[in-house]
Amino acid sequence: MERMVEQVADSEYYSIQHFISESPWDARACFDSVARDTDKLFEGQKTVCLLIDESAHTKKGKKSVGVCRQYSGQLGKVDNCQVAVYGALSAGEYYSLIDARLYLPKEWTGDKKRCQASKVPEKDRQFKTKPELALDMLGYHKRRGTRFHWAVADGLYGHDSKFREGTDALGILYMYDIHNDDRVYLEPPEIYLPEKTSDRGRKPVHLKTDEPSCKVVDLAKGLEQEQWKQYHLRDTTKGILKADIWARKVYTWDGTSQNYREELLVIRRTKDKKGQYEYKYSLSNASEQNYTWLELAQVQAQRYFVERSFQETKGQAGMSEYQVRGWLAWHHHMAMVMMSMFFVLSEKMLYHDQYPLLSTYDVRQCIIHTYANKINSVEDVLEQMKERHKQRKLAIDHYHRIQT
Repeated sequence: MERMVEQVADSEYYSIQHFISESPWDARACFDSVARDTDKLFEGQKTVCLLIDESAHTKKGKKSVGVCRQYSGQLGKVDNCQVAVYGALSAGEYYSLIDARLYLPKEWTGDKKRCQASKVPEKDRQFKTKPELALDMLGYHKRRGTRFHWAVADGLYGHDSKFREGTDALGILYMYDIHNDDRVYLEPPEIYLPEKTSDRGRKPVHLKTDEPSCKVVDLAKGLEQEQWKQYHLRDTTKGILKADIWARKVYTWDGTSQNYREELLVIRRTKDKKGQYEYKYSLSNASEQNYTWLELAQVQAQRYFVERSFQETKGQAGMSEYQVRGWLAWHHHMAMVMMSMFFVLSEKMLYHDQYPLLSTYDVRQCIIHTYANKINSVEDVLEQMKERHKQRKLAIDHYHRIQT
């Protein structure tokens, strides 16, 4: 906030601090506004996807709401961070984040004092897994009437059979990635409880099937070359994205329920720089009769754009660059980030014919040139330096008082 005040005309530090940290404006209403306006921009688009993914924000200390040592996908390791589940709408090459649900680990939801200190609302103090938060988000936007044709997510969500079932129960088409060691059945399995075969031992309690299951990675590598179909999925900055696709109806079982599920397995195969095949596996509740393999593969490939959303919001919109700690302030910050990125999206679509390669960086530079014009002379630079020194001195004196 201090750096913003140094650059932006007609800004004042304590007003911005209050606006972000304490002011009672409704972040949820802002999320909903962004979702509604993005929905309108995408009206008439052939395929709109609601992309689900989590992202981490590395933080120090223990007071930032939801912070703890947990896995950070950004760093690829366990670290001290906050994690949230995000939703983004995408249509072709266009995309924008529309929602966020902060993940509270059990060490937070089980600590009443900690939640009170961060002003976490009572209704949000119940522990929920990331797939549960994602399912809440899908249900919320389904009820609100946010228009999308597919829900798309990575293996953390697709691996969870309850999450897939929950999405299906909402009446939402999904295309969820799964892990390479997830198992499927090629024929409908008969699920039964084994009979006790002797007088000794306990009565069997675990269900079994009469059909063998197979890992999707083994299924993919066992396919013949002529079984794959190659498609041009989209144009990228590095050329044409081509992929080999194979799809078929399979049957899945969670190992505990009385019934199996019928789903569509979609496998994508591409070559890396060394010429080695890389595979992506997804399960869908779509019917193969209603969609071509190309359409299925294009939906599967849309998940790329939620990663692009994170790259741009963190690189250009300061998504992770905050020092606020409380629940309200965190949601205020994310709402502001999403509103700014919606503005970027609207500019990209508005000026597509004139500037087809318009980027978030380009739009940001226009904003900086228009509004960040507070420094006009050396005297301005010196005045800002004095103000920084004043703030540092106040902080130093504060900590000295604490120690004494």
